[in-house]
Amino acid sequence: MENNLFEVRDLNVAFGEKVVFRDFSLSLAPESITCILGPSGSGKTTLLKAVAGLLPNVSKVTPYPCSYIFQEPRLLPQLTALDNLAVVLPGKKKENREIARKYLSDMELSEAEGLYPSELSGGMAQRVAVARGLLYDAPILLMDEPFKGLDLALQERLIKYFIKHWEARRKTCLFVTHSILEAILMADRVLVLQSGEQGAEILFDKTFDMPREQRALGDPDVDAFRSELHDVLISL
Repeated sequence: MENNLFEVRDLNVAFGEKVVFRDFSLSLAPESITCILGPSGSGKTTLLKAVAGLLPNVSKVTPYPCSYIFQEPRLLPQLTALDNLAVVLPGKKKENREIARKYLSDMELSEAEGLYPSELSGGMAQRVAVARGLLYDAPILLMDEPFKGLDLALQERLIKYFIKHWEARRKTCLFVTHSILEAILMADRVLVLQSGEQGAEILFDKTFDMPREQRALGDPDVDAFRSELHDVLISL
């Protein structure tokens, strides 16, 4: 990863006769958050899996060391919520559990630290997975709809927490979402993918320079960006 630049070059992915990507390239600035939107089947999740090295026989892609927050929690069933976080940390077990306990508290899950995945609600399990993804030490953070299924008030609180965490560590983040609001609140850059016979292509690519702490619905610049992005998405 020269000069800390995140790059995908000449990505080719096909499932049978279905071409998902053909000679697709993407470069991201280091220490940035890029959100990817687009209709189902446009290649968003496939792109994340290719970057993470989870797709066999993908040409010309070198997997990056990354942390990956999936759409589903993927927690280890034999470990408690606390230990599902602590297990990704190096060092002494006692210290790791204290760090994990702080993250659970930030995720409003202090009462769940001793529960096993089978005892957690879907939303609780997903919050544990988000905390684990944030804890894992890797230069690239991949997120696939991590806030899906959470109620709106909790979603907004966790987005604020995520931004606070990201500003402290400044990982390069590639973030798939269907939510225009999430993209507006979080992203430095927003991409929209669309699928075609020759594979996915970038239909929309725009940076958003407004400081995150100033972004709120009702602000003219925010509303203009939201409207522009909405019009692109409904045209697909």
